[in-house]
Amino acid sequence: MPNLNLLNKLRKPDARVRIKMERTHYGMKFFLPESLSEDELLKLLVRIPAAAYKLPDGQSVALDFANRKCSRRLILHMINSIVWEKDIKISAWLSKNQESLNLFAAAGLTLKEPEKKSEASKPELEIQKNENKIETPPQREPISELKVVYNSMRSGQRIESEGDVIVWGHLNPGAEIVAGGSIIIAGRLLGVIHAGGYGREDVFVWAGCFETPQVRIANKLCYADSKNTACWRKSVLITLEDGTPMIRENKFTKSSN
Repeated sequence: MPNLNLLNKLRKPDARVRIKMERTHYGMKFFLPESLSEDELLKLLVRIPAAAYKLPDGQSVALDFANRKCSRRLILHMINSIVWEKDIKISAWLSKNQESLNLFAAAGLTLKEPEKKSEASKPELEIQKNENKIETPPQREPISELKVVYNSMRSGQRIESEGDVIVWGHLNPGAEIVAGGSIIIAGRLLGVIHAGGYGREDVFVWAGCFETPQVRIANKLCYADSKNTACWRKSVLITLEDGTPMIRENKFTKSSN
């Protein structure tokens, strides 16, 4: 059974060196290995398909260089090959090296991660003195545990749900689903999906026809190559096993004749 190529387990010139990745409130945080030379690091980042960098609207990526002393050449190449070429939004350039921080600041780059927005304070209870009763703020409607879409989703359409999502149609390129639970696409899976979007790992993705370059489950980001993924354009089931996304061809829907 083939395993999806994981972004946070992508192999490099030295197979022992890996890019680590962490889910954050603003999107993703990449920890760039210090042991690689600048050329090796650039080659590694360029190898990652542009689709693997795609994040839901409003989210971004922070790059953590740790103690690496960055050169102007490295920064210029990263801006050209990653930011512009792959259309990725980098919200923070992080480093423990003061010379690197000075270089980032001189280039006008942001040095701090985006702050987490605090939840709006709840309205205070108002006591009506005359009637001596408490008026509570209006309650929002309960969130449904299952959202069902009875047609295909086209480019630009987006669904965000705290529960499971079922689409009885295709998820076309440019369409996006973020679900707290599992996601089922009865037709062709071509768009962007994120199951377990609020941290759950006991979720799955099922697709009638697997044709998307990337899948997200919980805080695991992975992508598929149409030429090297055996389950491409087949019915698949994707789950997390010991923190690693696994993709299996769904043979139960096939005739036993």
